[in-house]
Amino acid sequence: MSVTLDQIENAPDFFRISCHLVWQFSSFSSKLPFTISKYLQKRPAGETLFLKALEKLMKFKQPVRLEPGDKVAILSPSSGMPFLFPWVYEQGIDRIRNIFKLDPVEFPTARQSPEYLSQNPKARAEDINAAFADPSIKGIFATIGGNDQVRILPYLNKEVISTNPKIFLGYSDCTNFHLFLWNLGIISYYGGAVMTQFAMGGGMQEYTTHSIEKALFTPQIGAVYSAPEYSDADLDWADKQNLSKKRPMYPSQGWHWHNNQDYVIEGRLWGGCLEVLSFHLSVRKYLPDFEKLEGTILFIETSEEMPAQELVYCFIAALAEIGLLKRFKAILMAYPKAQFCDKQPPEGREAFILNQQNAVKNALKDYDTHLPVVFNMNFGHTDPQTIIPSGGNVLIDCAKKTISFS
Repeated sequence: MSVTLDQIENAPDFFRISCHLVWQFSSFSSKLPFTISKYLQKRPAGETLFLKALEKLMKFKQPVRLEPGDKVAILSPSSGMPFLFPWVYEQGIDRIRNIFKLDPVEFPTARQSPEYLSQNPKARAEDINAAFADPSIKGIFATIGGNDQVRILPYLNKEVISTNPKIFLGYSDCTNFHLFLWNLGIISYYGGAVMTQFAMGGGMQEYTTHSIEKALFTPQIGAVYSAPEYSDADLDWADKQNLSKKRPMYPSQGWHWHNNQDYVIEGRLWGGCLEVLSFHLSVRKYLPDFEKLEGTILFIETSEEMPAQELVYCFIAALAEIGLLKRFKAILMAYPKAQFCDKQPPEGREAFILNQQNAVKNALKDYDTHLPVVFNMNFGHTDPQTIIPSGGNVLIDCAKKTISFS
């Protein structure tokens, strides 16, 4: 279906048709800016401002979706876990090849040792630069996260990456590169590491597989839903028998809506791993200009470090103190990881999850901020995963309690 200028002009509900425009042209067709620019000359000032915001929204670059048989770069921009656990890594590679029918191409860092990668951040960046520059490579997958990816950012080639946008898949420490791509105006995909989701013991989870397929191969991800069960448990990678074992699952509590409003919220997604974002709030080196975050939707999740509720509170409070919290329209927050190997928080899993949610709620209350929040979402360090299009668009219908990604 095509929306014409006459249909826009005669639409009885301006907001609804404007949202439909964003949705229809989520692939960033060149027709939209032309249509909007013509319409801008014909509407009252209030609607003009709204459409200018929409026009700005559409300037992000949508990487070309993948097709079966495409080559995808496999690289390690953070840590060297494939070196330590090659059998886990190879299971993930096999599934990229056999389930998704893609052709994984190992880049030099893919199997390098943790020591080498730690000592050579420039080599990690060079792999990324080379993958974006290579016309035969259509997508880029991270093997896993880590804790020092920020060190590669000075070596990245902005011009090469900006002029050759490609699908990037990764999460956790890869928040650093997602922020880098966001600043360049390129949509990227938060989730789906080779050694975790692709190499999942006992087989990939159907929910995750479906979400990755939507992110990689279809024009838009579309509606997402709460998984009926989830897990934050880990199986020891050193034990090869765990390659075929399924991890324990827990009943999902479903999405929890806080400060819910009876209207539709729409905006561009920005965020990632809370611990990485906290670092960037203190450094202020790779954050976008705050005005560029006006009207965006913050998505956050916490890692196996299991930050205390005080740190989660401080993160939200810091956003408020620097004037950033008020720029967001809503917050999406994932189930927190509440155990790691044999480690659990002292208060127990269920209390830890509740405490993290209460930390966000209390910070919003203390700063008299009534942002809608959706808790218990399936992304980040728990499984199964929804892939989040960082820089992409989200439509949150608070009345119907539905969420859709472009």
